[in-house]
Amino acid sequence: MKILFFGDSITESGRNFDEPSDLGSGYVKIAAGKLRLLYPEAEFAIVNRGVGGNKTADLLARVERDVVAEAPDVVFLQVGVNDVWCRFSHGEIITVEQFRDNYTALVQKIMATGAKLVLVLPFALRMEDKQRFRPYLAAFNEVIRTIAAEEKLPVIPLDEIFTGLTQDIDPAQFTTDGVHPTHRGCRYIADLVIKELKKII
Repeated sequence: MKILFFGDSITESGRNFDEPSDLGSGYVKIAAGKLRLLYPEAEFAIVNRGVGGNKTADLLARVERDVVAEAPDVVFLQVGVNDVWCRFSHGEIITVEQFRDNYTALVQKIMATGAKLVLVLPFALRMEDKQRFRPYLAAFNEVIRTIAAEEKLPVIPLDEIFTGLTQDIDPAQFTTDGVHPTHRGCRYIADLVIKELKKII
């Protein structure tokens, strides 16, 4: 079974781009390790195709090469926070309509491969300047939820989960800057990924 993770820096986690099989140091690597412990007799090919800084438009530009050509059995799609971040970093405004069009196209292209698709919601926690992301991220996550409902796709609601966890726990336990997960945050995401994979394997 080939499981492919497609996304931005949260997925990339410092992977070596010169080594296609490298999984980085984040949730993808942790999930791969857990999966092999859980199913020692199974054969898994784990592929990390995260690229830091990517927006939905960037993923759309490389989906044929990085997903379709790989012919995966399962795809985890995690993207969206940079579609918000670019508004503040260099004044590029991605509208809800643009986000919906891009995300819908991504979902359709991935589903057309026959792969099982799991949508992972982007998140932003109350650290540093990330609180200003909230209204835009909420709108984009609502788009993802709507698409998921229409296509009957499973969703990992990271934003809702991490927001709930950090009501009583310091967000710094789970993220370094409100967006990028710590090792503990990565372990948490990996457990949620495994939970979804158990329904598929």
